[in-house]
Amino acid sequence: MRISAKSIVAFTAVLSVLVSSIIAEPYYKSKEDYLNRQPSVIRLDRPATFKSSYEKAAASISGPPDIDAVWTGATTWMSGINWGGETYGGSIAKGINFFGSNIASGNYVPIRIIFQTGVPNQSLCRTFRRDLGYATGGVGTFPGQAYDISNPGSPRRLNICFVEDNNASPVNLAWDPNGTTGGSWPGKREYIYVMNSNYDGNGMTYNGTNGYTGASLLDILYNWWPLVASGHTFFENQPCTLTITPYYLRNMMAVPDTNKITLNWSYSGGGSVNHYNIYYGATSPANVLLDQVSSSSTRYVHSGLSNGQNYYYRVEADDAARSIIAKSKEVNVTTQNVASNLNLLDFWNDRGEYGGCWGYTDSATGHEYGLLACRNEGISIIDLDVSPIQEVGFMPLMTPGKDSKEVKVYGKYAIVISEYEPAQIFDISNVSAPVKIANVMNITGDGTNGAHNCMVDGNYLYVIGNHDVGGLQIWNITNPAAPASVGTFQPFYYHDVDIYRDTLIAFGIYGQGIDLVNIGNKASPSLIRRFNYPGSGSHNGEFLQGRQFVAIGDEIGTMGNHTRMFDLRDLDNINKIYDIIVDPSAVAHNCYARNDTLFIAHYTEGVRMWDVSNPFGPMELGHYDSFLPAIYGYYGVWNVFPYFASGRIIISDMQSGLFLLKPPTPPSCCVGTRGDFNGDAADANILDLTYLVDRIFRGGPASPCPIEADINSDSTPSNILDLTFLVDRIFRGGLPPGPC
Repeated sequence: MRISAKSIVAFTAVLSVLVSSIIAEPYYKSKEDYLNRQPSVIRLDRPATFKSSYEKAAASISGPPDIDAVWTGATTWMSGINWGGETYGGSIAKGINFFGSNIASGNYVPIRIIFQTGVPNQSLCRTFRRDLGYATGGVGTFPGQAYDISNPGSPRRLNICFVEDNNASPVNLAWDPNGTTGGSWPGKREYIYVMNSNYDGNGMTYNGTNGYTGASLLDILYNWWPLVASGHTFFENQPCTLTITPYYLRNMMAVPDTNKITLNWSYSGGGSVNHYNIYYGATSPANVLLDQVSSSSTRYVHSGLSNGQNYYYRVEADDAARSIIAKSKEVNVTTQNVASNLNLLDFWNDRGEYGGCWGYTDSATGHEYGLLACRNEGISIIDLDVSPIQEVGFMPLMTPGKDSKEVKVYGKYAIVISEYEPAQIFDISNVSAPVKIANVMNITGDGTNGAHNCMVDGNYLYVIGNHDVGGLQIWNITNPAAPASVGTFQPFYYHDVDIYRDTLIAFGIYGQGIDLVNIGNKASPSLIRRFNYPGSGSHNGEFLQGRQFVAIGDEIGTMGNHTRMFDLRDLDNINKIYDIIVDPSAVAHNCYARNDTLFIAHYTEGVRMWDVSNPFGPMELGHYDSFLPAIYGYYGVWNVFPYFASGRIIISDMQSGLFLLKPPTPPSCCVGTRGDFNGDAADANILDLTYLVDRIFRGGPASPCPIEADINSDSTPSNILDLTFLVDRIFRGGLPPGPC
């Protein structure tokens, strides 16, 4: 929603008070830290639901299925901790995406856990001790059983393992999680492992195996971080069941728009698909046959719908005999306008659990590609100049599951940064066959730990957040096949940086502050100035107007996780000058500037586009919201790349992949000028003022701009408020005009 500049200023003080109450979530430097996360805050302004078109499983193009989980019983007395899992409120995932597993992609089976007390019903289980590094901890008991229900007439009983932690509660070799949500031990951390092996009856199958370091060798089907549901008690009724179902017709996604919904899916199961049946309904389950499409179709547009209505969808794959060979999860979505001044061109979602994105342009052809981090797998190369956009190449992790986070480009080379393994450098001149060329051990020191991000500037690579050393490493990559270490700067852990000429700005996410660093001498960087702000959790930032100003995104601070503007013109008196607050409960992530436009990847609020030509009074120009569930937190848009020559931008959504967007083409009066309302290609001046006076008081010709000089962006064109706005702009250097 657009509001006037005066309204923005007036609301800032109120919003600043509101954001101070946000409880921030810590940054995770290890997988264990990641699993410590608390549930996200439920929004109060939208219907709360986790079953949305954007909730999908992590999967690969050829690989593992989506999963869903359903509880049955008189009451749902067990829930779970949302650690970023795939289903059941984010508490359940495939084993490969928790600690690891050796289960092959096509070997996932539907399982049912039956909860029932009493000796005849219990299962003997191998336990793992989290307080002892996940070493085996003896034979424990689980009040119930687990079954493979692939053949409902003859279910196969399975082994269950679970975790105990003596720091949370004295070890008793019994699965009995509690309802604690705070502190370090939510639910007592009694994780469940559902195994693919036949039940042994004695709990000895996995004796001597470490449940964390050895997880990749175990046949773990599914992991669950359980929690007694709020307002309920452990085993308040029984028997109850939890059914986990794999779906090989996967990546089911429904993208809403005004009066239409676009469905997208992929298929990775066995058998030959003859056609797909598309079902929908106004309520669940979706049982009305909408259409039947060929096996070559993986996208369908349902148009002519009423805006603001909720719809449910699912897809089935049939073979030539019209037998069902695969089903999708059911999704629901509401038709609505999700964008302003950013148009969706296409999207891609054929893998899963995404991180950062970047752009690559073939210098010989001008062909544009999106590079997308698929966190458990590697980096996907997506051709943006075909329709639909599609993956044409891939740069894999050395070890699956090591969290491919970010990617940057140096000429025809891609630098892949992973959180838990060394960086890799690929030659992507042939995008369909990337070739790894770097000695990866050189990038992170000991060859085992990873880093969080990197930046390329000139012939230098800046590695940030290296888990060996923490701060900044500088590498000369003139020869990308043999990066040469140049220097380091290590005051504390840096999370991200930006560079303008010989000045680097680095962000200490854990409250240490923001450093301005002289990198003129790459071998010996030096601190220019350090500044901070109350409750800081600075994550990333962008220099503006050279290095006169900076926009800083706060991800985990205690005084509001939004974007702040600072004036750097006097380094002895650095001041915050503006708060960009999209929603006081939402979290900002990465931001990048192209000229005077700042693009903010704003997690659950989508990508936001702001005019920052006047850093003292930014104006929002547009947005696209790719994440619509009614929650806040660390979901949705991770990154944005706004630097393609075509003017297109890409965003990476953590749950839904890559979106290709483009701002509308501005009218000629808007290109390269500010306030050129008479179309003479000059910035706001006295001629534009007389033009507007003539328009308002004498009914003169309309402005060349389609909005007819709505300078203050209050949706009322050419009135006295626009006139005072323009007077302030011309004679007193006030706030800039709106889109034109």
